[in-house]
Amino acid sequence: MAANSSNQSSLSAASIAENSENVAAPADVVSQYLDLVRRGGADTGAGSLLTTRAQAELKRIGIAVTPIGSPNAKFTVTRSEAFPEQPNSMLVHTIWTEPGADGTTTNTEVVWALERESVGWRISGLAMDQGGSEGPQFIDFENGARMAQLMNEVSPQPESQQAIAR
Repeated sequence: MAANSSNQSSLSAASIAENSENVAAPADVVSQYLDLVRRGGADTGAGSLLTTRAQAELKRIGIAVTPIGSPNAKFTVTRSEAFPEQPNSMLVHTIWTEPGADGTTTNTEVVWALERESVGWRISGLAMDQGGSEGPQFIDFENGARMAQLMNEVSPQPESQQAIAR
């Protein structure tokens, strides 16, 4: 009985370690993505960290991944959260801190949705607290029509000049 108990402990420890790895990997993807978009530049490679479908939708509607905020902005990944019923989906919670010209900072909570693809975890969208009574803004990178509509509401420009601002 003691050997069986020991095996069960080892299996439980292995399961916990595997689940921890699954939770850590999405946080790493979000950290890489945020670092790349924070740095900016013509081709940061940040788009490769989006799901295949999100990349296709962005290309279809002519929107490119561009920097959000300033290069002096900072981000903190606060936690990852698995969906018990959806093993290939994760949420990664972050705080984006943007410095103001007057020396103050603005913190925005952003929750990133990730899907596991054959190449690893990839970002499919985000939810961002807008403050006030508006509630969170949801952006599904895999829904090109809705993304184009949101971008036109934020910044009415020709589609070819639009960019992901958040």
